[in-house]
Amino acid sequence: MDNPGTHLEKAGLQKKLVLLAALFTGLYCLILLPLFYIQIIRAAHSQVSLFGQSLSLQLAEQVRQPLLSEDAISLQVILDNLVNHAPLVKRAAVLTPDERIFAESKIASLTENTLIHGTFTRPLSLSNSPGWQVQIALDPNPTRAKLLTIYWSVSSLGLLLCMALLYGAQRIGKNIALRLEQLRDCLPGDDSISALDEISLLEKRIKPLLIKAPTNQSTDHVRENTQSCCLAVRCTNLPQLQAHLTRANFERLLKRFDDILSCTSDLFKGLRLSGTKNCVYLQFSTQDNDENYILRAISCHLALVELQQEQASDAGTGLVLSSALALSPEWDNDASRFIQDTLTEQALDKLASTSTLADAWQLLIDDATKTKIPAEAGIYCEELAGATENSKEQFLFADLGVEQQALFERQLAYLRNQLSENEQAHWQQPSADNPLISAVAS
Repeated sequence: MDNPGTHLEKAGLQKKLVLLAALFTGLYCLILLPLFYIQIIRAAHSQVSLFGQSLSLQLAEQVRQPLLSEDAISLQVILDNLVNHAPLVKRAAVLTPDERIFAESKIASLTENTLIHGTFTRPLSLSNSPGWQVQIALDPNPTRAKLLTIYWSVSSLGLLLCMALLYGAQRIGKNIALRLEQLRDCLPGDDSISALDEISLLEKRIKPLLIKAPTNQSTDHVRENTQSCCLAVRCTNLPQLQAHLTRANFERLLKRFDDILSCTSDLFKGLRLSGTKNCVYLQFSTQDNDENYILRAISCHLALVELQQEQASDAGTGLVLSSALALSPEWDNDASRFIQDTLTEQALDKLASTSTLADAWQLLIDDATKTKIPAEAGIYCEELAGATENSKEQFLFADLGVEQQALFERQLAYLRNQLSENEQAHWQQPSADNPLISAVAS
């Protein structure tokens, strides 16, 4: 049984955003609003207390002289003025030393609650008779009501903002999830684990199409440790097609092959060198003894075969391919460019001759290249039947490993999708900045 953390991880982006907004709303309602209310009540109590202490001190100073001169009329006038002109004062009185009321002024609506919560007493020292007191009763409700008005206004505005946040999270989450699903549908692969969220599903589909570029390496170091191989793709029936097809149909056929070759080499990060002797040459490079470049070359051949067979089936005719794969020639770093070009030309000529030994849709791999393929890749090659002196070092590619085959199927689905979006066949130079560069998993 899944725990709450697992359920949350599998929830969609929309649900996660709404849940986050709901948590913020709950935090606001259950914690922030009660704390704000407590602070408002404390502020009202503090304000009434300060006001009562200040008024009681002023009243004590005002009634001192009338009490000394025993002027009861002036004393009553002072008390009446305080009650009538101070809205918060509901009662004012002067108490004798034995706590009897000597003089008093109060409003008719004075309640017991006001006497309990808003009464302030201050001692009054007289030279002829100590122990007198002045007492006032304040109504705290008006002050509390004003502050609570501020509280309810802020609370209502906060709740409206929380509702807007919930609505916005729902709409934004839905729009982002829809866009992620549309992007995911454009990529190859299947959603065998449909319980995952949109981002995880997109990551699952795009992961096979990414390759990590070498980091923390200087330019000289990369150049010195670069290894590469060349794939010669022979169009075995090219002369026959040229002889039997019209010029327009032949050009259309070659342009479609250019489009397939360009899209495929771009995905597998191969560089198209040239096309001579009915062959097209692709170079696959890597650094630091990473044999992925050989696996990418094999996958490129298989993709070309699949796509070209489908194109021939749809059009009724097409190119028949056979390929040969070998390591690129090595030379010293200080070798001249002329020597490098000469060695490359000789290697390509040899590779073109080797490709003639392969039957339709086959791939030949020489022994030196075969030994470079990682054992964990699970790629199987078999000896070439009827090997001659020229072909005894060649092996016939037979099958991919299980994991590599699953990866290749996703890559092939991506290529089909790319080609279906480009009905106008044309050749484009592969872009080195394309993020959808695939590599065989190492």
